[in-house]
This record gives sequence, C-alpha cells and structure tokens, in this order.
Amino acid sequence: MKISAKRFKIGGDKVVWIVYILLMLISLLEVYSSMGKAVYDKMGGDIAKMFLKHFGLLLAGLLITYIFHRIKYVHYSKYIKIAYGGSVVLLLFTLILGRLFGEGAARWISLPGIGQFQPSEIVKYVLVLYIANELSLLKDGIKERKNFYKLIVKMAVVCLLIFPENFSTSALVFLGCYVMIIIAGAKFRDYIMIVPVGLFLCLSVLGLYKVNPDILERSGTWYSRVNLWLNSDREEITQPNTATMAIATGGLLGKGIGNTTQGRFLSESHNDFIFAIILEEGGIIFGIVVAGLFFVLFYRSLKISRNARGLFGRYASVGIGFMIVFQALVNMMVATGLLPVTGQTLPFISYGGTSLLVSSAALGIMLNISVESAKSQDGETERRSEEMKLEDNSVKSEDNNGELKQE
Repeated sequence: MKISAKRFKIGGDKVVWIVYILLMLISLLEVYSSMGKAVYDKMGGDIAKMFLKHFGLLLAGLLITYIFHRIKYVHYSKYIKIAYGGSVVLLLFTLILGRLFGEGAARWISLPGIGQFQPSEIVKYVLVLYIANELSLLKDGIKERKNFYKLIVKMAVVCLLIFPENFSTSALVFLGCYVMIIIAGAKFRDYIMIVPVGLFLCLSVLGLYKVNPDILERSGTWYSRVNLWLNSDREEITQPNTATMAIATGGLLGKGIGNTTQGRFLSESHNDFIFAIILEEGGIIFGIVVAGLFFVLFYRSLKISRNARGLFGRYASVGIGFMIVFQALVNMMVATGLLPVTGQTLPFISYGGTSLLVSSAALGIMLNISVESAKSQDGETERRSEEMKLEDNSVKSEDNNGELKQE
C-alpha cells in the first residue's frame, strides 16, 4: 500500500517554519549548556535525563505544530464559545484547588499519565481565538461603545481569574487581546480610557497589600520582586544579579556555546533566565539575532493577517503573533534587568513544558491561516486563468466566424 506524499506535505509560511526550527535548535544547544549544578539541585535528577525529556518535548511540539497546521482554522470558530466557557470553569477549578491544597495547586493541575500542566497557558490562546471570533461576528463593529465594553468585560473575566496566582500572564493576555481590539478599529477615546483604569487597579492592589498582606497569597512575591528590581544590591547574590554578571562577561562575541560559568549558579538558567545564558555564550550579536528571529515571526504574523481569507483569521494571526513575541520580549527584558522577575519563559527556547506545547499549537493555527489564504489565492489565480482562456477562445471564435463570412 502506497502512502501519498501529499498527506505529509508541509504548507504555510515557509519563513515562519524556518524561524520556528531555528529557535528550537537554539533551544537544544542552550538548554543543555545551561543545566549546571543549580539546575541539577533544583530538579533533583541527572542532567542527561532532563535534556532527553526536553528533546522529546521539542519533537512533540514540532509534531503538534504540524498537526494543527493541517486543521482548517475556521473549525475553531464553531467550538470557541464552548472552549471559552470551559476555560472559565477550568480557572475557577484551579483557584479552588489552590485555596484547598496550597499555592502550587493554584497554577498547576496534575493528570495521571500526563503530568502537570498550567491551565493559564492554554486559556490565553483560547481567549485570543475567542476575541478574534467575536470581532469577526460584530455587525455594528467595534466602534460601537457597547461592543467594545462587552469584549473588555469578557477579557476581564478570564484575566481576573488568572490574576491572583499569575499576574504577568494575566497582564500579557489582556494586552494581547487589547491590541486585537485596537487593530479592529476601536475608537481612540474608548481604548485610551482603559489605561488610567489599569493604573488605578494596579495601585489598588498595592494599597490592599500594604493594608493586608495576606489578602492575596502571591502579593508578597510580587512586591518583593518589584522591590528587589527597584532597590537591587549589586553585591548580593540573586538570580537577576547573576544574570547581569553573565551578560557582562559575555561581551560582544560571547564565550562560545557550552562555556557558560554564571549559568552554573542560576537555578532558572534553563528557563526564565535562558536569554542571559544566550548573551553570555553568544554575546550581544547572537542575542540580537535571537531577538531578531522573534520580530521576524511577528512581521510574518502581520503579513499572514493581511492575506487572511476572513476577519477571524486576520485577528487570530495578529493575536497569536503578538502573544508569542510579547512574551519573548518580556523574558528578554527580565534577563537584561529592564523588568522585575515575572516567570515568563522564552517561547520555543526555554526548557520544555506546557508553554512550549501550547505555543507550538498556536503557531500551527497561524500557519494554517497562511495555508488557507494561499489556497484562496491559488484558486483565484486559476479562476482568472480560466476566464482568460475563455476570453481567448471567444475572440478566436469571433475571428473564425468573421473569416467565414468574408469567404
């Protein structure tokens, strides 16, 4: 029995595929290189086993991207409202578990045979697709104030459920969906009003922490991270300071892959601070290349959006592209000391897990949007070609009829 090669055809934006594979190759090198004593002590296992697990997750991510890029993205619009409702229930369930069994359970769920996964990583892309679908269905458009605030409320419900245990993800998700609404054509006076409201909420949370530090379980963690960032003692041994030392010793060209020294003292060198190891080993030039790959990815997401067949695909592509690249930007800014520690991973590069697999699925959806737009363009080209052939045949027929009449 012969298996058709067309079944395994890789379609979509070729540049996105190239960037994705390059990022995963960088991940293989840097994750292995960054697994020093601190990581070993934290993970409690041998480094070879950890690396093989990461390699397996990268392969799984590649397979997931391939599968999702073969599924027509329009199918998601049929089930996205159910997925949105399920996401709200899942987040509520996770929060309840956290209150019953402790802080760790409030962000992770363990399933037999699967292991731990982080619901917020899945929910953020569900929300992107949900908002994209809602924007595509609006009859009066997002310029109608009632439509604008209706979507803001739906975004806020999800983000507020993520917020108590993962502030950075909550902010990232809200901002990503907010960008989609702005691109959809929301009025300036509407979307600019959210800025002071957001600042007010942040100050309110800070005030609540000052009055009652126990009102939010992780408020102390947020406060200490921001305080450490604002009032850092450069002589104290902390992860941000060690990351800064790694970057400083890397210089312009770096020490070479596998030659990290500071990575051995960073417990999150394979994860939150992997960009610091990239800068230490590859130097500023290699760091710029890695950052450039993410910006190329965002540019291609905009191009895919522009060529998308419908509004759902257009908004979904922008949302997915922004979510991936903004998360990468936050991670890089944390590693370089421009932001306090957030816990955000570097997409497709940090040590594998929920973020890697879910981001791979989201990228697959974006690739399918480009597949479907290419099919549409090919169909349009074929239609025009057929029309031109018919016109040519019609002209030839008229010429032949004219010659017969002359005879």
